[in-house]
Amino acid sequence: MASEADQNQPTKKPTLADNHGEEDEDFISRLPDTILHMILSKLEMRDAAVTTAVSKRWAPVFTTLPSLKIDGNSFNPRVLAYPDHWEPYVEDADKWMESLFSVLDSRKTPIEKFEIDVGIFAKCDGYFHVFFRELCGAGVKELLILNNAFDHIYDLPSPVFSCNTIVNLELLYCSIEVPSKLTGLRSVKSLKLRHVTVADIDLRRMISRCNAMEKLVITDCNKVENIVIRGPSLLELVINFCRPVGISLKSVPRLAFVEVSLIYDYNSWFEYYASFEERFAAREDSDEDFFTYCSNDNSFRDTGKTFEGTNEATNLMAFLNRIRSVKDLRLNFSNEYRAMLSKEGIALPTRLSPKCYLVELKKLQLSWPSNYHTFNTLVSCLLNSSPHLMEIIICVDASSDDKYRHFALELDFWDKQLPAECVKHHMTTATFYYGYISEDCFGFPKFLLLNARNLKNMNIFYTGKLKDKPETADKIKHEVLAVQQASPDVEMTIKPLISRFQYSDDDGDLS
Repeated sequence: MASEADQNQPTKKPTLADNHGEEDEDFISRLPDTILHMILSKLEMRDAAVTTAVSKRWAPVFTTLPSLKIDGNSFNPRVLAYPDHWEPYVEDADKWMESLFSVLDSRKTPIEKFEIDVGIFAKCDGYFHVFFRELCGAGVKELLILNNAFDHIYDLPSPVFSCNTIVNLELLYCSIEVPSKLTGLRSVKSLKLRHVTVADIDLRRMISRCNAMEKLVITDCNKVENIVIRGPSLLELVINFCRPVGISLKSVPRLAFVEVSLIYDYNSWFEYYASFEERFAAREDSDEDFFTYCSNDNSFRDTGKTFEGTNEATNLMAFLNRIRSVKDLRLNFSNEYRAMLSKEGIALPTRLSPKCYLVELKKLQLSWPSNYHTFNTLVSCLLNSSPHLMEIIICVDASSDDKYRHFALELDFWDKQLPAECVKHHMTTATFYYGYISEDCFGFPKFLLLNARNLKNMNIFYTGKLKDKPETADKIKHEVLAVQQASPDVEMTIKPLISRFQYSDDDGDLS
């Protein structure tokens, strides 16, 4: 019989280990490797390494992780505070590299995905060449080399060009010089080049080599003047530039999604044309920080520098004539781009050549600063050339006090247009985002209401100085509903914007 003292002892709670007869076994240890891989892959390298103390199996599973994400703090002796740095920085480069090689040496299985985001590539170029040679030789499939030291461009090492297992390649602030004998990159399906320095011929050879490529993203690449794309497998194309650049599509039969952003900016031109020495000399001679200096310097704006032979209107039409298979098209233009487009002296056509019609296009999204005549003409051209278009999104972002805006407006533009085939028979959804409310906002919405027989939804979201006035929605309603609607089933939503993709819950629905 148990003693009274024993009876008074608190009952011991059964543990998971007790239930299974193994006191040192934990619940996590019984999870399959695939689940543990998923958990560890969500953690930063430093956190993943520390948490191996949680479970006996985490340490060996850590050496078989299919993906690794490395940044500056991954191997620092402590998490560093870096108020003057955009990204985590490396405290001791030599020790940091030793730790990186140690991780590679401890691997029991090849790394399938490797992402590294540091700023010491140029400083440790020799070490990284050896590291990437071993990584590529082991069959890495996804490789992201993100150099956050934008003033120290990293030369992409030769082992990357000879690797035929990479399917996803992303580069940031790297320099590309394609070797004369290119033996790799045959398996690349996704290629992202951001702020990469590459000559036209090298870019062309690299793109052409990636025969399996389905996605291509090119963002503000230095030295590039004309992008030539041959992509028999290409499905998605995204191009973003802050300066004039030519885009030539030679063979893209499967292309379904295109987004082009030409947000020209004079300060970015200065960044491009001036050498690093000129830019940093300018910064050192000024008491201002570099970016403020560039923003305040007007000397470059008056030089008239541009690419010889560049004609924005011709380039735009040539580009549109080669995307016949596209289903989703997104164009984003700045006021500087509009100014160049307008002064070329070449009027945009009312429609593309019939053999170049965008017969597959279902969704069109356009973003620009104002309803200028040039942009309205482009909208009309695209409508007339897209017989099966079903959805259109227009984003007008500029502030209402744009001092140049009213000189280029044509308030009755849409009153003089004939409805396109897609407007009469296929258009079902129209969405407008307005950065301001002004007299030129409603011409196109009224045109659609008057002519779109199958229109089901029209959404108007607005912001700006009139956002907080309760009568704004009533003004819009009165303006756009003053026309006779071609579709009896159209539902309207008019709401103030909090951000472009989130609107207020205040009353504003108009059905």
